Amino acid sequence: MKYLLRRIFITHWPRKLIAFISAIIVWFLVSQTIAITQTIPDVSVRVINLPADKTVVGLLPTGILNRRIAVTLTGNKPVVEAITPKDFEIVINAEGKKESWITPIDKKTLVDLSPEWDLKKEIFNVEGGDLFIKLSKLVTEEIPVTLTPPIGEPPKGFRFLDIWPRHLYQKVSGPAEQVQGLKKQGLELTFNLNKITAAELSALEDVQGKEISYFVPEEWKQVTVPFRDYAHEPLNDPRAAYLQLDFLKQELVALDTQLPIALFFPVKYSDTFNPQTYSLAPGTLVEEKNGIELFTTPLYAHDVGRLFLDTVKDNMQLTIIVVPKEVEENLEWAIEFINLDALAKSYVTASLQELEVNGDEQQPKYTEEYFRNRFHKYIRQFTLYTEDDKSLELQATLNKNTINLS
Repeated sequence: MKYLLRRIFITHWPRKLIAFISAIIVWFLVSQTIAITQTIPDVSVRVINLPADKTVVGLLPTGILNRRIAVTLTGNKPVVEAITPKDFEIVINAEGKKESWITPIDKKTLVDLSPEWDLKKEIFNVEGGDLFIKLSKLVTEEIPVTLTPPIGEPPKGFRFLDIWPRHLYQKVSGPAEQVQGLKKQGLELTFNLNKITAAELSALEDVQGKEISYFVPEEWKQVTVPFRDYAHEPLNDPRAAYLQLDFLKQELVALDTQLPIALFFPVKYSDTFNPQTYSLAPGTLVEEKNGIELFTTPLYAHDVGRLFLDTVKDNMQLTIIVVPKEVEENLEWAIEFINLDALAKSYVTASLQELEVNGDEQQPKYTEEYFRNRFHKYIRQFTLYTEDDKSLELQATLNKNTINLS
């Protein structure tokens, strides 16, 4: 056994060593020249040299199509086994093209992106079938952008009021059919109130007061365009510079006046119920002054600004609707605002006078509309409260020829 091992490993060992090394060299050289075929999925397709007035359906701003293809490569084994879709791309030359066409995917369309290999030498053949390139007219349109109600909750102690502006336009360029479809559909942008902190709003409150305008950060001002693979694009409407979320510091605001009380008599019941047959009974809640019945309980409001209250408080009244007991045992009542259009105008004028513009000035028509919208929002959500922060509850009932309020 020892003799056999000696003959194998020791006898004529120089020749055997040379043979062994030669075999390794031959194996290495052969392995490097073996050609194999492999299919690479998800390969990018780039289109170049498009005419100025044309584009390709599905082309992203990067110049790459939003669809990827599978490409079959034949080449040197080590390279083909190691290659990934990041190492190359298919490039289609659209120079001189005036309409859609079918282009073959072959070695001429392969572009090397790899720093490691020279794929033009390492790859012998490229097959990807035929690719249909749909050429389309390049158009630019203004796409309506709707600012939807935000999601999330405002910081504790603050109430969300509104977004301004509520509508913007985004200039979008692309294939005519896709841009026109997007124009009909429109775009939406939704903000998340959870991203805003109480500390941010409190700092603004110190400068702006109880009505706070939070200017939207630039990184939030982005929309996604569906036919561009939902890529994020910054808003390009000039009015986006003034995009803001409005908040109100939550607190009771005193009305600082006594409300007149009026009785309303529907005409269909007026034979029995009219000012000559029914009047408001004196009581702890009612005080007569200069022939006017006034509501004596101190009143407060939530979720409105001080300027709004100062504008409307002298044009408000508490109206009781007088109807038979069979219709309403507890008479309905409501808070009415007298001469609403004039009040809105006064509020807008007063708000503009208070407005301090830093840097670029907003165009007056935008600012007036902004304050008018805020005024009507306050009107819609207006509710009266008592000093213990409970909503005002009243009972108005018929008693012989009087209306009792309690």
